[in-house]
Amino acid sequence: MYKTLRVLIGFAALCVAHASQAQLIGNTPYSRYGAGEINENYGSIRGAGMAGAGISAGNSFQPNIANPALLYYNSITNFDFSGAGQVKNIKSQQASQFDGNANLYNLSLVVPISRRWSTAVGLRPFSTVNYEINASSEVEGNPQAEIMRRYTGEGGLSEVYFAHGIRLFGGLTIGGSASYIFGNTITETSSTVQDPEQASAALVSVTQVDRTTYRDFVYRGGINYRQKLNDKLHMSVGGVYSFATDLDAERDISYERRSPDGSPLPGLDGSALIINQDTVSSSIHLPANWRAGVSLDNGSNLTISADFITHEWSKYKGFDGDNDNLKDSYKIALGGEYTPNANAIDSYFKRITYRGGLYYNDTQFQLNGEDIKDLGVTTGFTFPLGRGTMYDLYLLNVSLGYGQRGTTDSGLIKEDYFQFGLGFTVNSRWFLKRRIE
Repeated sequence: MYKTLRVLIGFAALCVAHASQAQLIGNTPYSRYGAGEINENYGSIRGAGMAGAGISAGNSFQPNIANPALLYYNSITNFDFSGAGQVKNIKSQQASQFDGNANLYNLSLVVPISRRWSTAVGLRPFSTVNYEINASSEVEGNPQAEIMRRYTGEGGLSEVYFAHGIRLFGGLTIGGSASYIFGNTITETSSTVQDPEQASAALVSVTQVDRTTYRDFVYRGGINYRQKLNDKLHMSVGGVYSFATDLDAERDISYERRSPDGSPLPGLDGSALIINQDTVSSSIHLPANWRAGVSLDNGSNLTISADFITHEWSKYKGFDGDNDNLKDSYKIALGGEYTPNANAIDSYFKRITYRGGLYYNDTQFQLNGEDIKDLGVTTGFTFPLGRGTMYDLYLLNVSLGYGQRGTTDSGLIKEDYFQFGLGFTVNSRWFLKRRIE
């Protein structure tokens, strides 16, 4: 009964989450460029506690979705649900403000098909668009007047994926995934003239509203090899390659009358709409990227992992064929985890898994001649719930992190952010028959 109930709850959650727009890192001006703020961490809260490292770090009781080849190590059914968010201080040389957000981080179900093959289905955020930028410029020939411009954006893309991991022989495993990317963004650009001699002009702004919808598939392939070095040490080497793809896109553009606070101003016909252009179809090109990792573990309670990630963002093409001045990016992450004694009965703290990590990211953004860097440190924990059995194991996962991105030089924005994540993992042997003797 309870087993069936868990299945229904898991799949119901997947269906409900299918319609949600997951936002991971929002409230940032940098999401204005390219496809928005890209989700760099394909993994779970476990990986977030290790600075996102884990391309080669398999785990039997956590979802191994960062590299589909690692799914093989999930030998029992695994259901994972997690959310994440952040609080940040955004500042320039003139001002600063606090912002925050939280949303879905990962939702996945991993099921072993055979002793050599496991499969997974899930949902996670792919990108986020969420920004507000205000700028002003003088009116040519009238130094007392200014044009106030406001740029806003919201929305993002989500990813539904179906993945497989297979063991070929020895320690060699391979995997692949197909992801359906979908979502929409709404960007607005408004202009208002402020002139002391024409005060009424400041009461009306003309706003261009851009609504764009995206959809298509992304494919990834993964590989991992684990080798025993001695009685107490194993080494794993893995990699994931994401193939380049073109997402279908449809754009609707309209022009509206707005008040200074952004509310619509109806005209003589009662509508705020000035012009509604025809829907235009195009595509955006998402370039290929690859991830590689190496990890060491003792086969029991200690794992250390290092990852290198690179994206060919210089090959990105937007809806109009522009590149948004994006450049190739790379990220380096180092993380580890340690469990003193998972079977300890004398101390609960010995059964807790402790994690830590640090990362450095040379992002795809290059603005006003400045390369935007992102660096930070993370920590995390897994708290076992109850006493695990051979049939069920329940885990509560927590991740915390602090980072800095950007600079206040050259008129840019710097972000100091604190990230947090919370997830719940259920491991259960659904297809094991119990016998009473």
